[in-house]
Amino acid sequence: MVSVVAVASHAKVSPATVSRVLAGRVPVAAETRARVLKAIEQLGYRPNEVARSLRVGRGRSVALVTGDIEQGIYATLAKHVQGELEALGLDLVLFNLGHRQDRLRHFLERAPSLGLRGILLSSPHVMDMEELAPVMNAAAKSGIEILSVSQDLSRYGFPSIIHDDVGGAATATAHLMVRRRTPVAFVGRIATSAIGRARFEGYRKALKAHDQEVDPALVWDISHGYRADAGHQAMTEALAKGLRFRAVVAASDELALGCMAAAADRGFAIPDDMAVVGFGGLAWVGFTRPAMTTVALDAGAIARAVGDFFKARESGARLAKRRVIPANLVLRQSA
Repeated sequence: MVSVVAVASHAKVSPATVSRVLAGRVPVAAETRARVLKAIEQLGYRPNEVARSLRVGRGRSVALVTGDIEQGIYATLAKHVQGELEALGLDLVLFNLGHRQDRLRHFLERAPSLGLRGILLSSPHVMDMEELAPVMNAAAKSGIEILSVSQDLSRYGFPSIIHDDVGGAATATAHLMVRRRTPVAFVGRIATSAIGRARFEGYRKALKAHDQEVDPALVWDISHGYRADAGHQAMTEALAKGLRFRAVVAASDELALGCMAAAADRGFAIPDDMAVVGFGGLAWVGFTRPAMTTVALDAGAIARAVGDFFKARESGARLAKRRVIPANLVLRQSA
């Protein structure tokens, strides 16, 4: 890698002069500036952005920290966020937690040394904020903007942009009940996922609004596996036990896909024998057969809100600590 010293030697100036030319804030004689720029071009010098950001105190990179990069919603979110950040002259970097809080803690501890402008927390997991809040506050005090784009952390003082997971699940459950597709089961991660808990709360509220109690046998808390295989296993076990239900609200599209496959494997017709609703609105759900009804999340709206956040931080404008993006039920063939 070509260094500032090499450029200085080639242009016959001091390294400090090269640094002044690169910074562009201190006057440099036109002839000297031209020699430095020519040397930079000839040698192919590229500034070290991390080192530069540490010197000036403001980086150009924003980290999107995801719970599980293999889940489709995170790939969709990353695509939209990258576009918004690029329009602001910022870069996106990805960090995958792999469902581990210790990785999040270690990342937050290292964050001030990485020259980051901001961190977007997109993890669904129930977090031990007694452990994490001090580390997050230390990162924020170093000048890093921390924004949650999955679960509501506003009560801890961190700005949050979230989907209306409770409302979305309540709408889906109510839709099934109005169509007399009862009893309605729920499948998702509840014990370990703040997002799963919110969607279960929406399911519970809809049942209560229709004067029905939650049947624990029809609540399948996923503790192992997170995608279609977990949904397939939960549905297979429920049917093997002879549980009676006519619909399932799944906390993700992947879980719903597994449920649909397991029901079909046991000879159940969807939606005639059993209705299934997913959650997420991933691009492929319209191509399942039958096409999947789902609660669609608007990753584009989240990304635009992220852009608004960084614009406001730059201009000094005030924004609400908590912003909620609607989640909309999209009706197709499965329910």
